[in-house]
Amino acid sequence: MALHEDCQSLILATLDEAGTPHASPAPYIRDARGDYHVFVSGLSAHTRHLASGRPASVLLIEDEAATAQIFARTRLSQTCRVDEIQPDTAEWTSLLELFELRFGQIIRLLRSLPDFRLFRLQPHNGGRLITGFGRAFDLKDGALHPVGPPNTPEG
Repeated sequence: MALHEDCQSLILATLDEAGTPHASPAPYIRDARGDYHVFVSGLSAHTRHLASGRPASVLLIEDEAATAQIFARTRLSQTCRVDEIQPDTAEWTSLLELFELRFGQIIRLLRSLPDFRLFRLQPHNGGRLITGFGRAFDLKDGALHPVGPPNTPEG
């Protein structure tokens, strides 16, 4: 999907202890299974929220400068299970190597900071892809299913 190649960061929606939603950007990588991974500072509120184990949502969205119609920006949203990947494991090391391939030497610096943590965001229950006006699709079992207009069996 072009959004995955075009977007270097996603919008992360998390919930605090009181259930209040918070949104923030985070650079990400995506693995072969389709899981997202974020390497984030422990000083950020979203890191505390992710560490709680509560579900989170991700949003990938077309750049405003690249869109022909601001009301119909291409976007993908997915609800995710959240797991922390422990430091100094084979998985942690291989994922941070992928981060370095995508984002460069800054990852070496961030790896040396004690507050940075690595999380897996595993999409579940599909998601929703919007590709323009009247072009909405639910993701189910790896396939796209058109969403019908309101008040129809598909909607």
